[in-house]
Amino acid sequence: MPTELYEAAEVDGAGNLRKFLSVTLPMLSPVIFFNLVLETIHGFQGFTSAFVLSGGTGGPVDSTLMYTLQLYIKGFANFEMGYASAMAWVFLLTIGLVTVVLFRTGRFWVHYSDGDD
Repeated sequence: MPTELYEAAEVDGAGNLRKFLSVTLPMLSPVIFFNLVLETIHGFQGFTSAFVLSGGTGGPVDSTLMYTLQLYIKGFANFEMGYASAMAWVFLLTIGLVTVVLFRTGRFWVHYSDGDD
């Protein structure tokens, strides 16, 4: 963070909380946005832990049956490739829609430096 921004905030009488909210957070918002997008996409892709814990069945009583595990079971255990393919397309479109929503709302809270150094 540029120290000039903190010095200007101190001259304006900002305390530690105001400096954090008005200087630090806006300067970190692109990094926060990047991590939010990647971790949201990663959150949709929870396959490995459910597969390992349940032995690939989604049990007991479907408690670990996630969408990606259901897609795997339909495609590779039941050999319903068409159904699994349709599920994969729905999955792709859902992740795409959530990503578009994040990018559209990001313009209101993500602040990029204008490069005037």
